[in-house]
Amino acid sequence: MDIGSIEKTILDRRTKGIPGCASAFALDDISKQGWNILNEDMPLPLMVLNRSNLDYNAELFARYLKAHDLSLAPHGKTTMSPQIFEQQLKHGAWGITAATISQMHVMRAYGIERIILANQLVGKSNIQSVVQELNEYPSFDFFCFIDSIDQLQNMSGYLAGMSQLRPINLLVEIGASGGRTGMRDKSAALSLIDEITKMPDQFSFAGIAAFEGAIPKLEESSKIVEIYCDTVLDIVQNIPPPIYEGQKEFILTGGGSAYFDMIVEKFSTLSLSIPVRVVLRSGCYITNDHGAYSQAQELARVNPERHWTQKFRPALEVWSYVQSIPEPGLAFLTMGKRDMPYDAGLPIPIKRYRPGKGFLEVGMAEIFNTNDQHAYVRIPHDTDWQVGDMISSGISHPCTAFDKWQFIPIVDENYNVVDGLLTYF
Repeated sequence: MDIGSIEKTILDRRTKGIPGCASAFALDDISKQGWNILNEDMPLPLMVLNRSNLDYNAELFARYLKAHDLSLAPHGKTTMSPQIFEQQLKHGAWGITAATISQMHVMRAYGIERIILANQLVGKSNIQSVVQELNEYPSFDFFCFIDSIDQLQNMSGYLAGMSQLRPINLLVEIGASGGRTGMRDKSAALSLIDEITKMPDQFSFAGIAAFEGAIPKLEESSKIVEIYCDTVLDIVQNIPPPIYEGQKEFILTGGGSAYFDMIVEKFSTLSLSIPVRVVLRSGCYITNDHGAYSQAQELARVNPERHWTQKFRPALEVWSYVQSIPEPGLAFLTMGKRDMPYDAGLPIPIKRYRPGKGFLEVGMAEIFNTNDQHAYVRIPHDTDWQVGDMISSGISHPCTAFDKWQFIPIVDENYNVVDGLLTYF
């Protein structure tokens, strides 16, 4: 990868999070500014990324992948930060996963050589840009999902008018009843695979894709994941061997950041006449959180039937000020929907710092509502919270946290700003 242009990006007060009094500077000079979050050197609200926790998560998952002979194509949509993509690749990622073609273009602009589009490839412009990239760059490996013969015919119709030097690698997606995309029926899936093989100049059948996170009512029981995996494996085992025997390998991909260990347990049992590459697409592991993913990890750790016993560390915090305490038991923070995720649980106050005094107890504080720029906090009537206190909140769901920030400072354990990253949503 080549992220040199990112490091030379000029930041100034037009960028959210940069102090209004700061002179313009290049991103790779950010540590020279001498900023510290607790010294109020940067304006709040501000989302920060803890360097040591980020590194810890990357190294922990890399060891897990190696121990279980797994490949990783992490969901780039989580962070959309080429700087984090680079770290994931350095820790052994096989590729990066995109959710949209626009995300693919960002990845390609910074040199990602292998991309899985975990979505359907639909529409002339999107298909045209993929074909152009495949034609111009022989080293580029691209895979996308497909879940119907209708979609196959739709793509084929557009491709008929294009000069295509290489076929598009297709991963047949298997879904669940009532869930998101993906085929629900084994016979239909096998029929689609058969149709793909009839168009070798346009398409190449590369394997099977799944995503357990989109199963309805998944939170009720992890047994649903096991049933889903068995369905996927049954489909694979019923594919006629001549369809894949000429391939270098068969790709079987699944696994978000909540149930990846169960995917590993099941998918690793698959044995075919050619090598099987099990590719996880976990993305949120790199930062984890204080909410939904933290809870999912803990459920895995305490379940004796699951083999995940480690613990990722939350690496994201959103700092804001107490701006108003208009009545007993109610405080307002200077952050809202524009600054933090709210789709999978509201942020959790975890630290309180008073300039000039230091860290204080947070107490029984709960964020219970948000507006665009305000967070409503329920606090005890006898609390010593004051206007001007700085509150650090842990977030839930990294995917909808990163997209709120074009620039995110990276801090050490003492909240010194040591680096920064940019996102491209």
